[in-house]
Amino acid sequence: MQVIPSISKLRYSKKITDFFKYFLSALLLLTSFHFFAYGNNSEAIIQPKWTANLEAIAKPVATNKQLFVINKIKTQFSDLKINEGIPSELVALDIASGKVLWQKKLPPSQPIARHQLFLDNGTIYVSHANGLVGFKPETGSPTVSFKYTEDVHERTSDRTMGIYQDIAVYGDSRSLQNHDYKSTYRIEVFGISKDKTLWSYKPNIDGMIGISVAHDSIEPVVQNGLLFLPSFNDTPSGRIEQFTVIDVTSGKVLWKWEAPQKPDGLWSTKIFGDTIYTSVFGNSDMQPSGRISAIDLKTGKEKWSYVATGKVKTVSDREVFVWQSEGNAGNNFVVLDKETGGFLRKFKLPRVYDTEPKNLTWSDGLIYAPDMEIKNATFGFYGSADNNSWVSAFDDKSGKLVWRTPTLLNSHIYHAPIISKASSPKRLIFASNFLKDDGNSKVQAFSIP
Repeated sequence: MQVIPSISKLRYSKKITDFFKYFLSALLLLTSFHFFAYGNNSEAIIQPKWTANLEAIAKPVATNKQLFVINKIKTQFSDLKINEGIPSELVALDIASGKVLWQKKLPPSQPIARHQLFLDNGTIYVSHANGLVGFKPETGSPTVSFKYTEDVHERTSDRTMGIYQDIAVYGDSRSLQNHDYKSTYRIEVFGISKDKTLWSYKPNIDGMIGISVAHDSIEPVVQNGLLFLPSFNDTPSGRIEQFTVIDVTSGKVLWKWEAPQKPDGLWSTKIFGDTIYTSVFGNSDMQPSGRISAIDLKTGKEKWSYVATGKVKTVSDREVFVWQSEGNAGNNFVVLDKETGGFLRKFKLPRVYDTEPKNLTWSDGLIYAPDMEIKNATFGFYGSADNNSWVSAFDDKSGKLVWRTPTLLNSHIYHAPIISKASSPKRLIFASNFLKDDGNSKVQAFSIP
C-alpha cells in the first residue's frame, strides 16, 4: 500500500529544508564577510572595547595594567581667578576595562601651561608651570613634589623637560631686557632633586631653547639618562642651530653639534632609543635638496646619512620610515635600513587627509596614523568646517590599509596612538578632542585583530 504524506507533513519538511538552506547561506555570507573585512576590504572598521569621556590635554601614558590621562575639567571662565589656567585632574584607568581606578585634582597652573606626563622609577609624574607632582600608580597617593625655585619663568609655560631616576630637568630662555619686542635671551637649565638643585647649565651666549621649523618644532627630550637640548644661538658671525647633550645625573655636557647653515637648515629631528634622526633641508642652485642623518645620542658621532628630502616619522626595530614632501603634502614614504641607512623600498599611504602625517606609531608590522576628513567648509572660512577623525592601521611593507577605527565627528587627534603590548590581546589606545560645545572628547581602546 502506498503511503502518501499529509500536506502538513510536507510543509513541515519544506520548512526544515528551507531553514538549513538559509542557515548555510547566512553562515557562508558571514564567513565571507569576515574574510573580506580582514583580508581584502580596505574599509574594515573595528569597534572600541571601551570608551571614556575624558578630554586629554597631554599624551596619555600606559603601564601593564593602567592608563594615565590628564583630563581637562569643564568649568566656566568666569569662575577662574586672574592668571589661573583651566583646572585639570590626573585620572587612572584600568587598561583592560576602561574603569576609573582613581582621580586626583592637580595644582592650579598658568593659563598656557603645557602639562606633561612622565613615568619614572615607579612613580607617575605630572608637570605644571611651577614644578612636578608625583603619585603612586596603584593608589594615586601623592609621593613627592618638586618646586622650581630658580626664577626662569619668562613665557608662563611648562618648563619641564623630563625626569630620570628622580632627577627633574627644567629650564627656560631668560629675557635680559624688559620688553619682549627688543629683548635678548639667555638659556638656563637646571637639574634638581626634591631637596636641592644638583646642577645648572648657563651658556654665556644669546639664544633660546627649542628650534622652530616649518610645520614643526624641535623641543628638549630626556632619553636614557641624557638631556637632548636643541637651541638656536646668536653669534657674531650669525645665528646657528645647535644640539647640546647633557648627562642628567652629573650635568656634564657630553657633546655639541651645529646644524649646517644656509642655504641648508634643520627641518626635523626625532629621537628613538639611542639615536637622533635629523633632517636637513636646503635649496642649492634653486633645487630642493636634503639629507637624513642618524647620530649616536651618547657620542654625537654620525652613524650614517642618506640623501633625501624628507622627515623621519617613525622607527621600527629594523627600519626608518621617512616621509617625503610634495609641497608639504602627500603621503609618500621611503624606508631605510636602521643600521646602515640603505634604501629598502617606497610606498604611499592611502590617507584621506593629504597633508604631512603627524603622530605616527609603529608596532608589529603596522603603522598607526591619525586621519581626517573636512566637510561642510564655507569657502574662505575654515572655522566653519566639520573635522571628522579616526586612526588607520597600514601595512608597513606595502602601505595598504588593513583596518581603521570608526569616524569621530567634529574631533581632532593631537597625540600619537599608544600600543599596549602587555594586555592580551594587544590594544590600540588614543585620545580624540571634540571641537564644539555640544559633545564629549574621548579616550578609546581597541583590541588589535
